[in-house]
Amino acid sequence: MRSTRRRWRVIALAVASLLALGSCGGGAADDGGGEAPTQPTEVQLILDFVPGGIHAGIFAAKEEGFFEEENLNVDIQSPTSSADTLRLVLAGQSTIGIAPIADVANLRAQGEEIQAFLALTQVPLAALMSTEAIGITDPSQLAGGTIGVTGVPSDEAIARVILEDSGVDPSSVEFITIGFDAVANLISQSVDAAIGFWSAEAVALELEGEKPIVFRPDQYGAPPYPELVFFASTTTIEERPEVLEAFARALAKGYDFALANTGQAIADLVANADGADAEFATAEFENVRDYFVGPNGSFGEISEDSIADYLQWAAEVGVIESVPQGLVTTRFVP
Repeated sequence: MRSTRRRWRVIALAVASLLALGSCGGGAADDGGGEAPTQPTEVQLILDFVPGGIHAGIFAAKEEGFFEEENLNVDIQSPTSSADTLRLVLAGQSTIGIAPIADVANLRAQGEEIQAFLALTQVPLAALMSTEAIGITDPSQLAGGTIGVTGVPSDEAIARVILEDSGVDPSSVEFITIGFDAVANLISQSVDAAIGFWSAEAVALELEGEKPIVFRPDQYGAPPYPELVFFASTTTIEERPEVLEAFARALAKGYDFALANTGQAIADLVANADGADAEFATAEFENVRDYFVGPNGSFGEISEDSIADYLQWAAEVGVIESVPQGLVTTRFVP
C-alpha cells in the first residue's frame, strides 16, 4: 500500500485543483430529437482537469461509438491549467468545455457570451471534510478549530455556510491556507477539517486507509446544484445547435453505458487517458454514481428554477460576485 500512496495523493490533488478556478433562460425547451449532423463533424471538448472516473461516460461515448453514430469526431482534451478550459472556449479554440458552475456564472456576469447546457453531476462536489481519526463527526465540533482552505475565496464561503447551519460562529474558527494539500494535512492532522472535492480527496483518503467524514454544503443549508457543467459560447449554441443536440444524445448514452457497464467504461478511460489509474477511477466513479442522473431519470438534467435558487444563494454567501442573467439553456437536455 505504501508504494501507491503518493500516486493517490497526486491524482486527488490534481483533480482538487478544480477549486482554483476562480436567471436562467436561453433557448426554448427542446425534445432532444433533432437530426445529427449530415457530415462528420469535428468537436473539441476540453475537460475541467485531468481525466478521472467522473469522466468515464465521456470516454465510453467515444470508444463505444456513440459519438460516431451522431457523426461527431470528438477530440477530448485535458487543459494544461485549470483556467485553460474557460479561456479556450472563449477564444473559440474548443467547442465545449466542462467547468465549475460558479466560474461559468462569474464570466457570464462579466459579460462573456457563454451558457451552460448540461450538468455533469447533480450535486456539489466541493465540501468540508475531516476524518474519523481526527474525531470530527459533526461540524458543530469545529468551534475553536482549524480549517484548511486552498486560498480560493469560495472555500471560506462554503465552510461558513456549513458552520453557521451547525450553530458555529465562523469567527471562532481559524482558516489556514494549505493550497491543494488537503489529503496530506488531514492525514497528518495538521488541521481539523479541510475543503476539498469529496469525489476525489475522499477517495484518496480511503485508499490511504483513512475513513473520511464529509459535510456537503447541500446538506447544511445550500440548495442542491451541479458542481460541474458543460458549457459553450452563445455563438455555438445559436449557430450549431444540431452539434450540441447530437453531443448531448451521445453523451447520455455514454453515461447510461458507464452506469450499466462500469468496468468497460473505466477500461475505455484508462486506455485513452494518460496517467489514469483504474483503481482510483473506479472508486471515484462509484463515489458519484448516484448523482449523474437527474430527478427525471436522465443524464445532464439542468433546471432553470434550481439554478436560479443556486445563483441567489451563491451571491448571498460570496461564492459568486453577482447573479448573471441567461446563464443556462435547457434546450439540449436529452
